Amino acid sequence: MRTLKFILLLAVFAACKVGPNYKRSELAANKKSFVTPSNDNNTKDSIALLKWFELYNDNVLQDLLKTALANNLDMKLTLARIEEARENAGVVKANLLPSLGYQLGVSNSAASANAVDARLGMPYNNGFATVNLKWEIDLFGKIRNARTAAINTLNEQIELRKNLSVVLVAEVADNYFLLRDLDNRLSIAQRTLLSRKESLRINNERFAKGYNAELDLLQAQMQYAAVEAAIPGIQRQIILVQNGINLLLGRSGGEIARGKTNAEQNFVPSIPAGLPSQLLERRPDIKAAEFNLMAQTNRIGVAMANRFPTLSLTASKGIGSSELSSLINANSIYGSLAASLTGPIFAFKQNKRRVEIERQRAIQAQAIYEKTVLQAFLEVDNSLSNHFYLGKEFEARNVQVKAGKKALELSQQRFNFGYTSYLEVLVQENALFDAEIQESITLRQKHSALVNLYKALGGGW
Repeated sequence: MRTLKFILLLAVFAACKVGPNYKRSELAANKKSFVTPSNDNNTKDSIALLKWFELYNDNVLQDLLKTALANNLDMKLTLARIEEARENAGVVKANLLPSLGYQLGVSNSAASANAVDARLGMPYNNGFATVNLKWEIDLFGKIRNARTAAINTLNEQIELRKNLSVVLVAEVADNYFLLRDLDNRLSIAQRTLLSRKESLRINNERFAKGYNAELDLLQAQMQYAAVEAAIPGIQRQIILVQNGINLLLGRSGGEIARGKTNAEQNFVPSIPAGLPSQLLERRPDIKAAEFNLMAQTNRIGVAMANRFPTLSLTASKGIGSSELSSLINANSIYGSLAASLTGPIFAFKQNKRRVEIERQRAIQAQAIYEKTVLQAFLEVDNSLSNHFYLGKEFEARNVQVKAGKKALELSQQRFNFGYTSYLEVLVQENALFDAEIQESITLRQKHSALVNLYKALGGGW
């Protein structure tokens, strides 16, 4: 009966748990919605999480993304941290249960008759074998809070891995589009160089025959040299971007395979007109920041529990004998049971300050969490606006290029028939070259805006 009462008393104490309970920030419960600039008011929201691979019909890009997810060194580091957090959670969880151990020993001592008479030693030859049971009763929730903190830390690492996957996919795709943009700019420059080489040849012939002034020839040489000088700069950037992609892929170097050009990229989904803020709850970085805050809240409870007594139970059962020959004997059995209550009395406010330290760390974690939420709202707004307005800009750039090509064709015909000077042709050539380069850059920026929207929404919409 006494044992039953003791167990019931322990259960009552074990039900006590100190420390604050986690309450979600009101900021995260904000029901704000994002509105995409659109002329179509009938477009409905889509909350299906799309895989990035489904957005593009470019097999080369898909292979690059899969390689990065499999071989990226930061990803391998994050996976190792997850396993570390998982094992740590298992260790902390095991502290709630009793631990069982054993101890074996033999000893021998020899002493002469004079030493025995002087009580300086006694001859003996004994041994023992003991099984020990230890159990710390979680009176005030210290172990439970520590276990919950460890689980929340594990969940934080899992979300950080998801966030790294989103960021990694976005970086590879963004760099791939930049690489294809540079390829296109190089093609434009090389094509323009051939055209200006032909113009330079014609001006040389006309100058030799006295049809053109030397100024026309010098201007043709300048325009040819300007484009020729631009090509090495583009080639240098291509190498830098390729090396950056190789680093993301976990490779030391090598040529990056090319698939479709930026102009050939085909996007399957349409951007919804309104994106509810609930989508941001899928953002792994927000979830990771919240798990970190939850874990820190649990650590306050651990620090508070350290200010209260700790109850430990120990039990042992074994055999022992002064003679090894009689060790395995019913008369050699012994056992013990003990309980101890330990706690602080006066520690110069160290334990109180430890609680306050954890509280301040929780305030820091709260600020990080709320900042992450606010940053997410801003990123979504910016990405939606960028994608819409860059689309409008690209349409205008496309019209500009078409008009520039037609204007250059007319200027060349006017020059060939002697209706205008070569200066007009140079102006149109420069205008077209700049327009084509800007069109290529704007198209890449438009693709990047969709990449950033994918990332801002945590991997889809």
